Amino acid sequence: MDNILKAFENYIDSQDYFDIVYSKKVGYLYVVVGTPEEAGPELLDTPEKMLDALFNEIINDVINSPENKSHVPDARTLTVWEEAESRCQLTAILEQSEDGSAAYLEFLDRYLKDYQKHYAEVDKSC
Repeated sequence: MDNILKAFENYIDSQDYFDIVYSKKVGYLYVVVGTPEEAGPELLDTPEKMLDALFNEIINDVINSPENKSHVPDARTLTVWEEAESRCQLTAILEQSEDGSAAYLEFLDRYLKDYQKHYAEVDKSC
């Protein structure tokens, strides 16, 4: 998990909305710092949970980017541009990882497929 944090270090440090901190008592915690009263800390006790939190943050950044001309209001699935841009940004970070970049890239592929599938199913149920 330390290698994941090292790869994402510049991204995390550039954010003013959240942080990931380490506690000797409980481990890694995802903490909302912009408005701490809105959410308590989330325990990141596996590499998958840590990657999930970080992937979600970057995807949200891409969706809300001023460069994003493809966003459809109220859409829950990613547009082609949003998925490609998210993949590009995340791949660039994951390739900096000292170990497991291949495994992390495979996780990214599954994550994006699951993300699209999950939100497509949510759209159908609304």
